[in-house]
Amino acid sequence: MSVDKEKAAAAKALGNKEFSAKNFKEAIVHFTEAIKHDPTDHVFFSNRSACHASLENYDDALKDGAECVKLKPDWAKGYTRKGLAEYGLRKFDDAAETYKAGLKLAPEDAGLKDGLKNAMDAKYDLPGAGQMPRAAPGPGGGGGGGGGGMFGNMDPAALANAAAKNPKIAGYLADPTLMQTVNSIMELGKTNPQLQQQMVMQMMQKDPRVLEVIMAMQGIDVNAMQGADGMGGEEEAKPTPKPAPKKEEPPPPPPDLRTPEQKEADEFKTKGNEVYKAKKFEEALGFYDKAIALEPNDLTYYNNKNAVYIEMGADHWDKVLDNCKDLLERRYEINSANSGGASFEKVAKVYVRMASIYEKKKDFAKAKELYEKSLMEDNTKNTRNALREMERAQEKFEKTAYLDPVKAEEHREKGNDFFKAQDWPNAKNEYDEGIKRDPSNAKIYSNRAAALTKLAAYPDALKDLDECLKLDPTFIKAYSRKGAAHFYLKEYNKALAAYAAGLKVDPTNDECLKGQETVVNKIQESNKGEVDEEQIRHAMADPEIQNILKDPQINMFLKQLQEDPKNAQAAMNKDPKLSEAVSKLMAAGILRTG
Repeated sequence: MSVDKEKAAAAKALGNKEFSAKNFKEAIVHFTEAIKHDPTDHVFFSNRSACHASLENYDDALKDGAECVKLKPDWAKGYTRKGLAEYGLRKFDDAAETYKAGLKLAPEDAGLKDGLKNAMDAKYDLPGAGQMPRAAPGPGGGGGGGGGGMFGNMDPAALANAAAKNPKIAGYLADPTLMQTVNSIMELGKTNPQLQQQMVMQMMQKDPRVLEVIMAMQGIDVNAMQGADGMGGEEEAKPTPKPAPKKEEPPPPPPDLRTPEQKEADEFKTKGNEVYKAKKFEEALGFYDKAIALEPNDLTYYNNKNAVYIEMGADHWDKVLDNCKDLLERRYEINSANSGGASFEKVAKVYVRMASIYEKKKDFAKAKELYEKSLMEDNTKNTRNALREMERAQEKFEKTAYLDPVKAEEHREKGNDFFKAQDWPNAKNEYDEGIKRDPSNAKIYSNRAAALTKLAAYPDALKDLDECLKLDPTFIKAYSRKGAAHFYLKEYNKALAAYAAGLKVDPTNDECLKGQETVVNKIQESNKGEVDEEQIRHAMADPEIQNILKDPQINMFLKQLQEDPKNAQAAMNKDPKLSEAVSKLMAAGILRTG
């Protein structure tokens, strides 16, 4: 059978609409149409079950509820539908079991809890057991108490509570005709419950408010009930859209309290800024002077003028410093004459101007002092960044100033003397100074690596050797020392790689040849002896070994090696990549042949 979900959804929407209008029979027609187009959607059966229950057709409600559970056994709402129908048919044991099954899926579901309680009460004929389960969201959710028909007795307190929570119910209570009708129906339940049900069904068509008031007495919010899956399936009820916030009018601009002279001065400042950006420094100075003539008690104009002098070159820097010192001495005088003319923010900028001059002069200590004074006046992000940039510039300058290849060579020779005397710590210290004096000297890195190897600091030695080879890839001694460091770390595969790299540079190098031979002998010895746990730890921490072991081809080879060694060996001989990987595993101690 073909499924047409689009037509099914359209029919469902019509069913929801009719249900909301309490037209349950019409709703059933539409939900049936939806099922015809898509009999696999459990929600359609759930909704139709709710309609049947609302019309007290509990047999049909049960069929649909059971089908809903069958299609979607992990959906708690289906058990609510089925349980309600069983309760309506007075199959209290079945209803209780159904509600229990639903509670396993949703232990905190209030509807399932109420349904189970009502079923158990009815089973043992407890007081109040005549009411329908409260948890039937949407259809079939009646309630009440024993002695008042299926809807219980008129309960003014419950109504008052409902009205306090729901303004809609409060409006209904103000209608005397409506309340008289409700009261008559509730009284009828005491003598003829069946007639009471018929009256409710009739009034639902004429005035749906009657049912809403009755249900409010049971503690059921009709609005929330309809927004549940009751007629929307699993779709969540859409929240009522909030009214768009009123667009707030921007606050009126603060009153302009500047004097005519200050306004004109600011106009000159604006013109000065424009020509300053165009590198027309003399014109800029002229505009700022005009601004100062009109308002001599504002640091802004002076500070802008100092910015121009800085751009004009080093010949003007001392003038800037003198100007700034004069402004700082007169700050309180200026601020008294013109409130805000020497504010903390403006004084902070004066300090920044001075700091930038000292930074250019490489007087970093004075520059730092002035940046910090600026931050005490006005702690801004720009000034903090300027201070950090200055500190980086200072570090770079000091490193550069310390460079001296001649002194670096002197420290290297002193380090060699200590090395020959087997004073490894002092040898390292001299090599440290040599590298500071000339970090481009590959020999010193190699020498320091030798000292570190003697001190058993193999990882640090390897770092120096990598730096050495980065500076000079043909430095053959670095390869032999690198192989030795890996050997001592029991990283035999890496040791072989280091010696092999050295032999590419000089195939006759005796140290690399002997080192390679020593490593091969050690690997063969390790394969015959006990497993070296330290070697295995180093190997398993090696990213290259890890990647080899993750390779599916390698895993297949290792498996074949156990099951069919002869063919595995043949496959390895034909595949250079596989052969290389196996050699590395053997050198690392992962693969043993002994």
